[in-house]
Amino acid sequence: MASAESGTIVLADHPVRMLSFDTANTYHKGSVELSLGTSQANPDTASGTGNQLYYGGGSYAVNDRLMLGMDLHNYVDPVGGLIGGALPDVHMTTLAGWGKYQLYSGDRFSVSALGSIENFLELESPLFGGDASGTTIGALKLPVSYDVSSDLQLHFVPALYYMPSTVNGVDFYGTIASLGFGATYRASDRWALFGTVDAPISGTNTIASDGSYEKTPVWSVGARYNVSPKAALEGYVTNGIGMTPATSVLTFWPEGDEPLIGMRLVYTPGANRPNSYRGAPAPLTARQRTVQQDGFTMGSADVSEPGDVRVSAWYGSDNQAGALLSISPDRDGEFQFIVEQYSDNATADQSLVPTSDARYMLGPKLRLMDQNNGDSFSLSARALYGRRIDTTQRIGVFFAELIGSYKASNGAIFTVNPKVAAFGDTEIAGLGLGVNYAVFDGLDLIAEVTPVALDGSDFTWAAGLRYTVGNSGFSIDAQATNAIGRYGIGGMVAQDDTRVSLTLSKVFNVLR
Repeated sequence: MASAESGTIVLADHPVRMLSFDTANTYHKGSVELSLGTSQANPDTASGTGNQLYYGGGSYAVNDRLMLGMDLHNYVDPVGGLIGGALPDVHMTTLAGWGKYQLYSGDRFSVSALGSIENFLELESPLFGGDASGTTIGALKLPVSYDVSSDLQLHFVPALYYMPSTVNGVDFYGTIASLGFGATYRASDRWALFGTVDAPISGTNTIASDGSYEKTPVWSVGARYNVSPKAALEGYVTNGIGMTPATSVLTFWPEGDEPLIGMRLVYTPGANRPNSYRGAPAPLTARQRTVQQDGFTMGSADVSEPGDVRVSAWYGSDNQAGALLSISPDRDGEFQFIVEQYSDNATADQSLVPTSDARYMLGPKLRLMDQNNGDSFSLSARALYGRRIDTTQRIGVFFAELIGSYKASNGAIFTVNPKVAAFGDTEIAGLGLGVNYAVFDGLDLIAEVTPVALDGSDFTWAAGLRYTVGNSGFSIDAQATNAIGRYGIGGMVAQDDTRVSLTLSKVFNVLR
């Protein structure tokens, strides 16, 4: 069903799509949806972070019935298990353009038609006889949605998927017909649950361990939480490997019997939508704005103001250096991109150091609670995926954390920061504890310590000063630490020698 009026919280409605499983629902005229996500196999079974799919896309509602969209997904890793006694690499990048038109919308039933034209911009693997890039595929779907109640919706999706039956003279998937079934349940205005299964009735959608093609249902279960009226975070488990309409019927290789866990960030911008479930925010004090910036080895539970862009650069002993670009498109959400080179000090446990070469990290930070606006404390969650930039050995690390802080009446801010990082069979967990104290206006004293566990044993610490230059948006940090880096796993790996470093930062707002 289309959302009622412009300005409503469209994320509170039943979804127009669950991962790559389409429903008959459409957005109201003018709605925009942007999404970014990743699906992750068990990292213990492979090097680096294991096997993962990255994907994103966007859609625009031309009117209450017609939506147009694009999707892009990328997989560059070995398969998840032996196929023909080997672990062949698969390089697969798919670009899709699609349209969905709602044919009928009644009190309980909705029916839509969806079509896509897609191209494998990259398709290279011994499984497919080498390089099959440029192969065109497509899908036709007829999703039907039925409202059992205002909170429970059932979905039925007959679909036809076109793919070549051979590429490079070897077998490929061919044409597949399937029947999909799904359900969505809105537990509240902010929580929703979903489950789907797409069962092929003709054709094959799975590569078996012996290299043959077989039929296997594609399934997913997950939940969505609306962090704000404009942004939602989904967590799910699936055996699927495709996030475009035509690849949605494909399972992870081989057999489709290894589940992948994943998360997807959904963003629906719109000036008429509320910015927060907490209502209009209270004006920020200078102190509250200052502590939106991350610490030395720990994050901040606060989030930058809508429209804020922060740039930082730092350099220190042992060739440790980096830069950050942080963008806050809306209240309660921030996206960070980091390039960092960890310390090359040989006293750090080298089994815990993914690389001392330059690497990138990127990911969202979402605020769940805000002490500045009525909550008893502030709480945020952040995930960063990082990979070595060198293309010959691109070791990746996945990092996730919760950041909680309490602002005391004496001006001190106490932070608790549980976090975990993983690559290959290496896992480190930490519990950061920090304090930020305003010595006087503009000058903060910061101290942090992070005991670690699992494969880590030596705690990290950092201490120093941050000076903010009036209302200019400029700040400078001077710190000493035994951590090999500032962000991600670097804040949890210790070296024997103390390092010193300086950081320069500037924040400006593109909306004012």
